[in-house]
Amino acid sequence: MVKLKEVTAFLESEVPLDLQDSWDNSGLQVGWEEQEVKVVGFALSITRSVIKRALKEGVDLIVTHHPVTISGVKSLVPFKYPHGLLLELARGGIAVYSLHTNLDVSPLGPTAIIADELGLLDRAPIVPSPPYGVLGSLPTVLSQGELFQKLCEILEEDVFRVVGFSSLEKVKKVAVCSGSGASFIDYVAGKVDVYITGDVKYHDALKAVDLGLTVFDMGHFGTERLFYRKLKGVLAKAFPSLKFKLLHEKSPFEVVRP
Repeated sequence: MVKLKEVTAFLESEVPLDLQDSWDNSGLQVGWEEQEVKVVGFALSITRSVIKRALKEGVDLIVTHHPVTISGVKSLVPFKYPHGLLLELARGGIAVYSLHTNLDVSPLGPTAIIADELGLLDRAPIVPSPPYGVLGSLPTVLSQGELFQKLCEILEEDVFRVVGFSSLEKVKKVAVCSGSGASFIDYVAGKVDVYITGDVKYHDALKAVDLGLTVFDMGHFGTERLFYRKLKGVLAKAFPSLKFKLLHEKSPFEVVRP
């Protein structure tokens, strides 16, 4: 029998909580340490549909990238967000453990997974401490169009946008930061041919244009939904009796054409 405290202790040994940013809320969100865990589900974020799916699939523990809340909760009432989600989880007996910014700087995290999928060579962090993002070189030169197509095959479907795109322009050096990486535009400009990230706002895009930087905004969901891939492998090796489920979810953004 595997207990929740065993799973959380293992995750914290692999991705220590002290790696997270001071404002973050990684760690156990909901749950009783002595409860038994048989089925682990993975989801980027906790939503009502994810909880419904977890209940249907018999999930005891949901491992997420995004914490249920970062700002804190002063009351538990069903008509507030995310308070109602916490109530539903507790009522259903479902534990939640989140690995957020500590996973972002880990070799098990989504940025590292994207870098691996692209086969990046000569890797270095965009910023050294904490080591957010990855700078590296593609194993073979691609055009921007080819790189974009490759990313569309690697990443989960989201609203993909580009800044300074030129389909035939050659790409060798790239930077990757999953999730929200617009704050690193200044760091990567002049060092890479393409910056791959998400959540690029209007003024961030204007800055990139002014700096001559091509940006592929592949979405927050698109660049982080794959966060579970390495975690699942290390958990399965450590706890062979556990079963795993990838809980269905999709990006909240859609493109509507008249």
